[in-house]
Amino acid sequence: MTERELQDLLDGRPGPLAAERLLSSLPPEERQAALRLVALSRLAGAGARPAPSDDFVQRTMARVRASRPPRRRPLLAWLTGPRLSPLGALGGAAAAAFLAVAVARFPAPPGPEAARAPEAPVVLARLALAAPGARVVRVAGDFNGWKPEVTPLRRGPDGVWTVEVPLRPGRRYEYMFVVDGSWTTDPGARALADDGFGGKNAILDL
Repeated sequence: MTERELQDLLDGRPGPLAAERLLSSLPPEERQAALRLVALSRLAGAGARPAPSDDFVQRTMARVRASRPPRRRPLLAWLTGPRLSPLGALGGAAAAAFLAVAVARFPAPPGPEAARAPEAPVVLARLALAAPGARVVRVAGDFNGWKPEVTPLRRGPDGVWTVEVPLRPGRRYEYMFVVDGSWTTDPGARALADDGFGGKNAILDL
């Protein structure tokens, strides 16, 4: 977001949808700083007051432009630094309408306690396929983004290919073996699901 776009945001010029797009382009820390600025502008313009004269508006805008930092200054520093906005003099009706949408769209980030919520421990699930004549066996599933090159299997002396995949309990996973480039359903799977291409994915429930 450029300084010009942020100034338009504080002046209430973009509609709610345009404002959402502008905010979504910011990192979370800068987005929260922008929301705080709009909130302050809303509070400043909430009280009833007479409309300023055209001359006053021009002088105020001149002071705003003069007080803006150089464009190379980091956006977050500009957001959090002291600055004068004409919104307090012109009224906060447009900013108030935008703020209701922006706060609902971008709630405050979770606190430290929520961020440290423990996840289910990872367990190793063993997948095996008897393919003594195969040269290369891999496995693809929703646990590795369906990228067979990520998870190759190792051939045992008995011709059984195996691999241990780290998974989280309490979830359902789908997968297929890729044997010498051909997608193959696990013959030992307890349940199957259509893969959308005429084949069957093996289902693994933990």
